[in-house]
Amino acid sequence: MRLLALLALSMWSNVAIATSPGVFTFLGKNQCAPFEGTLFNPIATANILSQMQTAGTACQTTVKYELGKQKAEFDLELTNLQIRHDALLTEYDVRVQSLQRENDALSTALKKQSKKNPWMWFAIGALGGAAMSYTVYEVVNE
Repeated sequence: MRLLALLALSMWSNVAIATSPGVFTFLGKNQCAPFEGTLFNPIATANILSQMQTAGTACQTTVKYELGKQKAEFDLELTNLQIRHDALLTEYDVRVQSLQRENDALSTALKKQSKKNPWMWFAIGALGGAAMSYTVYEVVNE
């Protein structure tokens, strides 16, 4: 049966490629054919035609299935990439907030250390400078 289908499909493909259309006729029992070729009975002809229709439907179904499967794979990949993107954005935001908190903490600590009696340090510096200047003056004048 497969050989018959193969023969029919090869003849069908040859007819599709040929420049002249194929010839088809019905013959009665013990009648001569008006052309050379292969003769199929009505059951074989019906099988060939139904197999052609079935093959076309099966091909369309397979194409739809494969395209749907490929679409599902691409949708999954796109979803995974979107999730990864969102995770990286969240990680970036967390790092930026952490660095801002660290910066604020260091800035506050620096302000606390710098504000310890700045006028006292200015007065000590001014008095120390005046004392050293006077000492140098006395040493140089002797």
